[in-house]
Amino acid sequence: MSAVVMPMTADPSRERADALAFALPEALWDLVPTAVYACDVRGTIVRFNRRAAQLWGREPKLMDPRERFCGAYRLYRVDGTEIPHPECPMADVLLTGNIVRDQEVMIERPDGSRIVALVNIEPLRDAKGAIIGAINCFQDISDRKRAEAALQESERQSRALLDALPCAAYTTDAEGRITFFNEAAAALWGCRPTLNEDLWCGSWKLYSPDGTPLRHEECPMAITLKEDRPVRGVEAIAERPDGTRIPFLPLPTPLHDASGRLIGAINMLVDLRDRKAGDEIAHRLAAIVQSSDDAIVSKDLNGIISSWNNGAERLFGYLAEDVVGQSITLLIPPDRQHEERTILDRIRRGERVDHYETVRRRKDGSLLDVSLTISPIKSADGRVIGASKIARDITERKRSEAQIATLGREAEHRSKNILATVQATVHLTHAHTVEAFKQALNGRIQALANAHALFAKSRWAGADLHTLVVQELSPYCQGNQDRARIDGSAILLEPGIAQMVGVCLHELATNAAKYGALSRPQGRVRIAWSQTSDGRLVLSWSETGGPPVSPPMRQGFGTRVMKQMVEGQLKGEMHLEWRLEGFACKLSFAM
Repeated sequence: MSAVVMPMTADPSRERADALAFALPEALWDLVPTAVYACDVRGTIVRFNRRAAQLWGREPKLMDPRERFCGAYRLYRVDGTEIPHPECPMADVLLTGNIVRDQEVMIERPDGSRIVALVNIEPLRDAKGAIIGAINCFQDISDRKRAEAALQESERQSRALLDALPCAAYTTDAEGRITFFNEAAAALWGCRPTLNEDLWCGSWKLYSPDGTPLRHEECPMAITLKEDRPVRGVEAIAERPDGTRIPFLPLPTPLHDASGRLIGAINMLVDLRDRKAGDEIAHRLAAIVQSSDDAIVSKDLNGIISSWNNGAERLFGYLAEDVVGQSITLLIPPDRQHEERTILDRIRRGERVDHYETVRRRKDGSLLDVSLTISPIKSADGRVIGASKIARDITERKRSEAQIATLGREAEHRSKNILATVQATVHLTHAHTVEAFKQALNGRIQALANAHALFAKSRWAGADLHTLVVQELSPYCQGNQDRARIDGSAILLEPGIAQMVGVCLHELATNAAKYGALSRPQGRVRIAWSQTSDGRLVLSWSETGGPPVSPPMRQGFGTRVMKQMVEGQLKGEMHLEWRLEGFACKLSFAM
């Protein structure tokens, strides 16, 4: 590539800012998936991409001194107060040189609609460290903000519901710090714990049912958080500061986020001074188990099923009367029978099996992916007498994970191909001036972009050759479609070939518009193609009605681009003719 001489400007700092802002071609700016714009040291907008204009709802004028710091119609802080453009984050970065990270601002568009944007701004500096401009990358987080507001409202409603419950309830974080308690809990404890400080339980003192002291770090809530499992069937006694003691049944249950990570626990305390209340809660828990979407099954230490909820019926297809009393192995494929022995050995040792992913079999013989959580069931004296198993269908998750992995590999492959083609195009582009270089490079990259637009319509199967030809010639045939005659059968070019053909068509059309048939109103172009018996594509370009042509004294850059594309990358052949009636070109390559 020949050296590119940058023209001198009146302001060297603006020249450097422009050079940095325009380092990438315009087409590549628009490929960036987030909104981006750049300002010079005065705050004048020198570049923005299509995504930025979409979020602003307008397109500011480049290099306009009235359009400074930001292209938004109006700006506001998240509290609703307006931010004058000279006081916006971009202006602050240009003034102080400080980097802005994840700052939230509200953008108002000309139509009155508003979005919340997350702003990240980096100053641009010259070799001496002086600020010469800044780049702002911002994204619309309105949906996230609405989701956060909805979550906060959901939490508020949940706490209001817990506060209205007649039974004691409280929550903790994953470390056991109490984060919430309702008035019923404070009444049962006879005191009010300090939120986010007191641990495990708000009782003044705790005792086991036999009267022995129970340390707070050994209480049921502490066990639930340490072992990430619900604790059921364990009673305790709470002593109030005034000395009165209340027997109660704790029902601590771990809480998880969407990814399954433990984030805390909720505990309901049933006052056992009225045993009927305890029985009612037990019935409610049974109803919860029966209504659960997950399969919940219990079995003895020999693997014999003793309970089977509605979720298990839906998941495995067996009714409770079909399987209670049967071995759990009827759900296990033959090649996985050994898993049951391993699981029962761990249960006998009092161990818990968490999120064990495996395969199980339905009544109809079909297989499904499941995640199992298995906990030992203990008697009143602490002996392990069985196991409780929760099975969750993860078939869709497994399918999604496989699809995401496949799409990731495909995206990586396509991205590498795109970048390789762009890189080759840049290396093949030469010019004697910066403006000529930009014009030639933009045209070639636009030809690649046109081909990619066709790929998207075909779900990346390829590009229709006829459509590709029409697309490249359309700028030169507006108002007179007879200027181009196109002959050829329907052919779908795979993406790699379509990119090369698109660039070649661009070079031929550009040359014809400058020097050939398309430079005169009466000029005509004919494009035809056919496939040979050995699977090669032969594409012909011929011009008539243009100015007289003669072979050039030296090979032009456009010809070199085409030669590299056809002969170097497609391993084909290219023939050029300067005939009396006009220029002609024939390309031939394997499909």
